[in-house]
Amino acid sequence: MRELFCGQIDLSNQIGRPMTCEYRILIRTLPPPVCCESYGISVTMAQTGEREDIPDITVQAERIEHLARLLVNGAVTPCTLREIVEDWL
Repeated sequence: MRELFCGQIDLSNQIGRPMTCEYRILIRTLPPPVCCESYGISVTMAQTGEREDIPDITVQAERIEHLARLLVNGAVTPCTLREIVEDWL
C-alpha cells in the first residue's frame, strides 16, 4: 500500500499544547480481474503517533481528494475520523 501526503494542520489540545494532524491518502492496487486502485484515508497525530487508517473507501480518485480536503479543513483527528467518514459515505 502506498501513501500520498495531502496536508497537515496545527491544533492545540485541551490544555493548550500544540498538536499536528497529518493527512494521507492510502492507495492500494487491486489485483486482476479488477485491475484498479482503491483509495482510503489516514490521519496521524504527529506528537503521539496516534493513527487511524480507513482503507478502501472508494475507487474514484476525485472523491478521495475531495474527502481529504474536507478532513484537513475540518481539522479531523484520528479519534473522530471513522465517524466522519461514515457520515460522509
